[in-house]
Formats: sequence, C-alpha cells, structure tokens
Amino acid sequence: MKLAALDVDGTLYDGTLGFALLDELRAGGLVSSSAVRHVRDTMREHRRSGGRFRDTTGPASDAYARAVEGVLPQDAVLASCRIWPRVRHRLLACAVPLVESLRGAGFTPVLLSGSPQEMIDRVATDLGIGHRFGMRLATGPGGRWTRRFTSLPAVPEAKARLLCALAEGLGADLACAVAVGNSASDRAMLAAVGHPVAFEPDEALLAVARDSGWSITDRHTLVPLLSTPAFQSPPASRRAPAASPLRTHSERNLHAHTS
Repeated sequence: MKLAALDVDGTLYDGTLGFALLDELRAGGLVSSSAVRHVRDTMREHRRSGGRFRDTTGPASDAYARAVEGVLPQDAVLASCRIWPRVRHRLLACAVPLVESLRGAGFTPVLLSGSPQEMIDRVATDLGIGHRFGMRLATGPGGRWTRRFTSLPAVPEAKARLLCALAEGLGADLACAVAVGNSASDRAMLAAVGHPVAFEPDEALLAVARDSGWSITDRHTLVPLLSTPAFQSPPASRRAPAASPLRTHSERNLHAHTS
C-alpha cells in the first residue's frame, strides 16, 4: 500500500475550515461573537509568527478550545453538516483531480489537518477518503467539550506521528509515500515521506523545502507533478530536486503571488 498524506486548509481548501464551523456555531448561539473574534485575532498572529510557529501553536489552539468549551459534539456535527454545502465551493479546483490522480496511481489518500474533525469528516466524505485525522477535543460532564485535546495535528510532530502510526498499522512504506502540505505545521509530515511536496508554501515552509530539495508546486502544477514516473517508486535520494521545469514555474508563480 502507498499512502498520500494531504493537508486540508490552504492545500485542498482555500481558507480555514475551523472558522466555518465557528461561524455556524456562533449563528446558532452556541459560541459567542467575542470568542470567535479572539480566535481569529490569535490565528492571525499565529500565521505571522514565521520561525516562531511552534511557540504560537499552543495559544492559537487554546483559543479555539476555549471558544467551543461546553458545546455538545453532536451539535458541532450538525453544524458542520449545515455549513459544508455553503463553503464547499472553496475546495480548490485541483482537489478532486488530485485525489482521482493519486488513486489512479495506486495511492491511498489520507487527510491530516489541524481543523476540527467534524469538518474534516465532511471533506473526507465528499472526496471519498476513508482515513482522516483532525483536531479532537475531550468531553467532560454532560458529554460537553472541554479544553483538553485528544488529537491536535496542528502540532507538526503530532501530524507526523499520526501518519507513521497509520503506515505501521497498514503495513505501508513511507519511503514510497507522498505528502502535500502548505505551511510550517506540515514540515514534519513532509520530512517523514519519500515524496514530499510543498504546495504554495508559506515563507517558513518554502525555506525548508528549498533547503531540503523538496518539490515545490502550486494549484496548476501539482497534479501534473504527481503524475510523473518519479512519484511512482521510492526516490533514489530524498534530497534530489524535483523536476526542475515544474519547480521553476511554480516558484515564479509563488513569488508573483506573494510580492
């Protein structure tokens, strides 16, 4: 079995799925407007953190947990089912072709995301993906959410551990695996596989990808890149650069996009 680990926010989905769920919970009176504003402000600082990404992951995650503390999980599931049809258009146009291309090449897609499990389940069901891992909160008295996490893939090492555990359980060789991500939270997951792909990466991940010789791509070149023979077998060297025409083209697009 060959695995293809896919980040969601910023990779398959244009935005942050956690905000979509928060807004729907707020609309239903289950989360306060001030709590939602605090989460957005904290996440804004988190994204600007650059090399301090690890230091700000905790406060950003804690802000989310505080906002939804006391919500019943079943209410969150219902909210995710209501909001998904209204935000599904934000799936990138390359998302469905990507999953189809990976399956056609014999890969088993896996979703790994720091967004809430309830929203990741909606994406996974839509794309027909069985293995999906998102943020999970523990429940307390009355079955309501607490601030304690049982799964927090926003932490880079946690995302990598989830992938490694899944590969071990399925008997999959990560040297043959593909991973696609766009931010610093994906770097450990990308480092764990034989075919790491930085997709329209943020500044921190872009620096790591260039230094490590990882493939760098965008929404126009991702599917063609993964369709090349180089991605059908273990690489001779993890530091070997990807096909240079694709890398050069995507880096030009990235520079134009961020300038």
